[in-house]
Amino acid sequence: MNAKPPTPPDDITDRLESGFGFGKVILLGEHAVVYGQPAIAAGITTGIQAVTTKGTGRISVPAWNLETNITADTPVARAVAAIFTTLGAQKLDVTCDAQIPAGSGLGSSAALSVAITRAISNYSNAPVALQAKAIIAAESIFHDTPSGIDAAAASQGGLGVFSRATGWKPLASSRGFELCVGLTGVSRQTATIVQAVKQLCDRTPVARRVIDSLGDVTRTGFDAVAMGDIDTLGRLFDVAHGLLCALRVSSPELDAMVHMARGAGALGAKLTGAGGGGAVIALAPGHSARVLATWKQAGFQGFVTTVGGPAKA
Repeated sequence: MNAKPPTPPDDITDRLESGFGFGKVILLGEHAVVYGQPAIAAGITTGIQAVTTKGTGRISVPAWNLETNITADTPVARAVAAIFTTLGAQKLDVTCDAQIPAGSGLGSSAALSVAITRAISNYSNAPVALQAKAIIAAESIFHDTPSGIDAAAASQGGLGVFSRATGWKPLASSRGFELCVGLTGVSRQTATIVQAVKQLCDRTPVARRVIDSLGDVTRTGFDAVAMGDIDTLGRLFDVAHGLLCALRVSSPELDAMVHMARGAGALGAKLTGAGGGGAVIALAPGHSARVLATWKQAGFQGFVTTVGGPAKA
């Protein structure tokens, strides 16, 4: 029997609630995860904070220059409307402080979905299972058939291994490590790129072996992350980027940023997320400031985040 949405309390319009969704980076395994292979990802503290207030369904994300309403026929409006419907929400406005750009490869849609779901759920004490249903409903509008990795990272935070078969499992590492995140400034649609990879594999079956190789690279990365072996992880970044290029999901901007990071002292660098634009990650212990400066000089923005460390209980 399907669970019914909780009934909001009578004073719902007199209260203000908030929720947070983590941004995400995929260290290894993007695209392969769609085909059942594992991926290593991290929910980062740069994300999205949502605040709900009395209103009529207005949705505001100032950092994205976005002002709309749940009745509009846009992906964001339809996704938020799906969350409202699943959770039985009404008479609310949502304002989001987005610290990550849309379409950047950092899980912006999942972070938005998680943040809004959590903010609304604070009114009605929606069970975790219903919250997950709301998040999936929203992500399905953004990405058609999402793998689930973005939603898991946005919800859980920290470092984890994800596969469609097993879901999200926290991944402990002996120590945390700095990760440079660079933004191309080129937005893209994940669903479109995922479909292009599918067409490539269908038309050129040997390309399917690239997917399997990405899975092998990810599995090799388990031990590197667990042991804090940054040198090996950096080399795996380079291998993974080459394989992703073979799937034709890189771009001139991504390749340029990868090569600039390596030239600035990074142990390894790769695109993160669907590709086609979006973001790059680089491991550059002792050289993070130089990598960011090199990107900035070329017109690209970036920041440093820390991932890894012992998994939280």
